[in-house]
Amino acid sequence: MLLSVVVVNWNSRDHLAACLSSLEAQTHRELQVIVVDNGSVDGSAEMVATRFPSVTLVQTGANLGFAEGCNRGLAVAKGEWVAMLNNDAEAEPSWASALVSAAERAEPRVGSLQSLLLYRDRPQVVNSAGIGLEWDGSGVDLGEGTAPSDCAKPVEIFCPTAGAAAYRRSMLDRIVLEEGYFDRTYFMYMEDLDLGWRARLAGYTSLYVPESVVYHVWHGSSQRHGDRWLILQTRANRLRTVLKNGSGPFLASVSANLCKAGFELLRHGRLAGPGLLWAALRDGVIGRRQVSAASQVSRTTVEARWRPKSRRR
Repeated sequence: MLLSVVVVNWNSRDHLAACLSSLEAQTHRELQVIVVDNGSVDGSAEMVATRFPSVTLVQTGANLGFAEGCNRGLAVAKGEWVAMLNNDAEAEPSWASALVSAAERAEPRVGSLQSLLLYRDRPQVVNSAGIGLEWDGSGVDLGEGTAPSDCAKPVEIFCPTAGAAAYRRSMLDRIVLEEGYFDRTYFMYMEDLDLGWRARLAGYTSLYVPESVVYHVWHGSSQRHGDRWLILQTRANRLRTVLKNGSGPFLASVSANLCKAGFELLRHGRLAGPGLLWAALRDGVIGRRQVSAASQVSRTTVEARWRPKSRRR
C-alpha cells in the first residue's frame, strides 16, 4: 500500500532534516513523502531539494499556517491513506509499516489512525496517544505524562492528533469543508480536533496504533510565536470548534466558557480583538451548516459517548 506522508514546515531546517532522515529509514518502502514549506527563509526548501531529491516539495511562498499547509499537501497526495507528521518529529523505522498494517486490517468505518508520540528529550514519557474530548469542547492529549507501557494496548479513541496520524482519503473527501480538509481559518491548533469531531459526526471511528512510534520535540512553533499569539489562536479556535460541532445543549452548558474565551480574545487582541472575535463566531456558524450537511450521527449521540461529565485534567 502506498502511504503518503505530509510534513508541514516553517523555518525549522534542522528539525525537518532529522524528520526526513527518519522517513528515509522506514522499513515500509512505498512512501510518498511530501514537504509543504510555508515560506521559510532559513534554507529549508533548498535543503530538501538538495539532500532529499525524492521528496515532493510544495512551496507556498508564505506562512499559510499548519491547517492550510496540510491541505496543500493533501492536494498532491496519491495514497489511499495519508499520514501527517510534524516537522519536529522523528519516526521509528517501523512507524509507517505499523500504520499500513493497521490500515489494511481496518474496517471501512475506521477513518483515522493514531501513532504513539513520545517526548524526544524524554523518550520514557508519553506526549500523546490521541485526543480525548473534554467536557468544555477542548481536547486533551491522552496518556500525556505516563509511561509508554501504560499506553501499550490498541484502543478506539475520539480522534488523532495530526502531529503523527494517518487519515483515510475517502473519509477526508467525505467531510471536506469549503475551507479545506483541515479548516484553514484555524491557522494552527485544534484543527485536528475539529476534523476528528467532524469525522465522528459523519460516522467514522479512530484507532490508536501503539506500535507506530514517533519522538516529538513538542510546542516548537508556539515557543517561537509567543504567549499572546498562542492565546489568540487557541481561544478563537475553541469558539470555532464548539460552535461548529457541539449540540444545542452542549453549547448551553459551556456558554460561560465560550464567553470567557471571547473576553480573552478581546483583551489580548487589543484593537484587533473585535475583528478576531467576529471572525471566530462567523466561521463557527458557517461551518456548522456544512458539518450538519455531512453528518450521519447526531451531535448528542457523539457527546453521550465521548464527552466526560467533568474535567479530566
